[in-house]
Amino acid sequence: MATEHRHPILNPVLKFTKDPRPKDVTARGKTVKSIVAGRLEKQRSKLATEFRELSELSSDQPSFGGRTVVYASMFEDSLAPTWTPKDLFSASRGARLMAPFRSGYLIEIPKADLESFANISEESSNIKDCVDISRVEGIRFFDEEDASGSFSLDEAWDIAPQFHDGRGFLVWLMPLSSNDASEALLEVINNLRTQRITISPTTTPQLELDLSGAPPSLSRGLRAISSADRMNSALRDYRQKHHASTTIIVPNRDSLRTLVSSGAVFRLEPIRPITSTSPGEGTEPERPLPADIASMPIVGIIDGGLNANSYRAAQAWQAPSLIEDAIADTAHGNKIVSLVVQGHSWNNNLKLPALYCQVGTVQAVPKRGSGVILDQEQFCQYLDTVMETYSSTKVWNFSFNEPASCDLEMVSFLGHQIALLARKHKVLPIISVGNRPGNMLQPPADCEAAITVGGRTHNNDGAPDEACPVSLPGPGPAGMLKPDISWFSHVRVLGGVETRGSSYSTALVSPLAAHTMERLREPSPDLAKALILHNASQGHYNRSTGFGSPSPTLPWETPRGSVTLQWSVKLKPGAAYYWEIPIPLTLKKTGKLKGNAKLTAILNPHPLASDYAGPNYFGARIEAALQCQRKDKFHNLLGSVDVGKLTEEEARKFDNKWCPVRHHCKTLNGISYTGDNLRIYSRCFTRDLYIHGYDNNSEVPELSVVFVLSLEGDPADDIYTQLRNDLGSFVEIATVDVDIDLDLDSE
Repeated sequence: MATEHRHPILNPVLKFTKDPRPKDVTARGKTVKSIVAGRLEKQRSKLATEFRELSELSSDQPSFGGRTVVYASMFEDSLAPTWTPKDLFSASRGARLMAPFRSGYLIEIPKADLESFANISEESSNIKDCVDISRVEGIRFFDEEDASGSFSLDEAWDIAPQFHDGRGFLVWLMPLSSNDASEALLEVINNLRTQRITISPTTTPQLELDLSGAPPSLSRGLRAISSADRMNSALRDYRQKHHASTTIIVPNRDSLRTLVSSGAVFRLEPIRPITSTSPGEGTEPERPLPADIASMPIVGIIDGGLNANSYRAAQAWQAPSLIEDAIADTAHGNKIVSLVVQGHSWNNNLKLPALYCQVGTVQAVPKRGSGVILDQEQFCQYLDTVMETYSSTKVWNFSFNEPASCDLEMVSFLGHQIALLARKHKVLPIISVGNRPGNMLQPPADCEAAITVGGRTHNNDGAPDEACPVSLPGPGPAGMLKPDISWFSHVRVLGGVETRGSSYSTALVSPLAAHTMERLREPSPDLAKALILHNASQGHYNRSTGFGSPSPTLPWETPRGSVTLQWSVKLKPGAAYYWEIPIPLTLKKTGKLKGNAKLTAILNPHPLASDYAGPNYFGARIEAALQCQRKDKFHNLLGSVDVGKLTEEEARKFDNKWCPVRHHCKTLNGISYTGDNLRIYSRCFTRDLYIHGYDNNSEVPELSVVFVLSLEGDPADDIYTQLRNDLGSFVEIATVDVDIDLDLDSE
């Protein structure tokens, strides 16, 4: 059994308060040099032929207000946002770019104008048109199989769960732009409902809730959800925003084909169920719990509920159950609670910090084999109301997954909706990556706002070891690097049983996140996430273990011999930003830069994140680098590769160009420099602004970014005090109660 010892206080993380120096940057545009001259004439002929063929076939294609949807695929060297074919398909010609799709774009075009686009392709001498013509590979109509993605319609039908009236699907309506076209689509949907081809679920048994004792605001919100007609709500949303998604029941296979062939559906997916997925020795940990448990931070747990009396004292609140006791996976919920409240006590041979937590419980996950399939749309509406009611709970544990791999091109409905809830309520979700069988992480592990957690085994010393053979690997869709981190997944839980799975590593990360939020003077979910990722052990990304496991140093502290700065800012796309900091003496005492550096940046991609955008889910990205001066130029010490020298596909593959998390670390082994300062550089880039209703970067609101920077020098030198003194009034302590001791290992 591990020996109890006091954890000596380390220096706290510092908040950097210096304002950046913005510098306008001239963006690339389409010029004569942008034309791919070697294929321009060939593409003129090819596109003209394809447009004329589409014109001839257009009478058999679905249309709305005389407008139809075509897919323009791009050459591999033309996928960068600079080459978006917005000039060829301009509003002045009656066309409109709708959304990125596969390796190109969906475009809304009047049927009557298809022939004129053939003529433009053949004859236009406009430079921007010629750029687009040379870079568009082909044109075709959007078809049925496009809507069902990686499945055929027959496969989608076979996978979808059976309900009383048919099989259940999530559908996204085609995002048409003009009012005439959108009204025509609404008429098509209403006709399909009249013909009983689609049925909108309303109330479900799961939402016949016992609201006795619930706060009045929560009761009102949950009653409104359970009585709503979701199809009508979706149609109202579509009329206002020209995009919407909802849950439907389709009575038979032929009706499914009729629905998709109507052209009203942009994306269709079968509904998926939600399922929950020797480290210690000696007697079970003592309960009752610590006398001050009521002062500990609260973790909201969405799982099978809690009925273990021994943990009632740690239950800060209990939401009205979404599912009844008989079908809830309470056994799994109890195990998760035991790890969130006192996982370090149950696993006293593992290197875990002694971080107790309270819990708020949401009984919403059914037992495996119960036959109950949650309505995901109502489930998310329910969570919205619960999170609003218990707004002081800032960390939420999701130890469940859908039993199917994420689509690497499309972010899942559940992953996107949880991200929207996280951003709305300013909370940090902690989500399990999912367990085998399977080949890839499972929804909602593709939630961009979450810390997604994978599993690891432990060695004989109780430290993290190999990747867990049960947990699934990443990465995620749209360039995400998931899982973010990994921790012990072979653990002892309530009842003294040993078990394994990513559910349990997720439950161990949640109290670390909750205490990180509590210890920061100005906490935010992205800042807590950035500190935890920054503190991870590996530094580099691995598709099974993420950026590693939490190190023995707690995220809000600075290891000896190093200094850590954190700051949060809002950046305007289209400008470069620079912060200067003095070079600490310990890094330059040999005459060259020597030591270690680590930089983490996390971008909040909203409002430029779209559930329609497929592989282009993120409409914004962040570049970040630590730089030093050498003569009259600045050079990256660490940071993103120079993506300007790569094709878009190469930049996505080798640098995860559009991932909102940037994490870089490097050993500085005798680097020449001039001047007295290091410089942090950052810049936000955007794409596909038309999806979000913007024409250019000047209209885009500032985007929120958090940064964490660590520098490490000679352990004998006090780099912390050096940099703190050098920065003076531009730095302050970022934490509260820094004088409180913590037990890293205790019984």
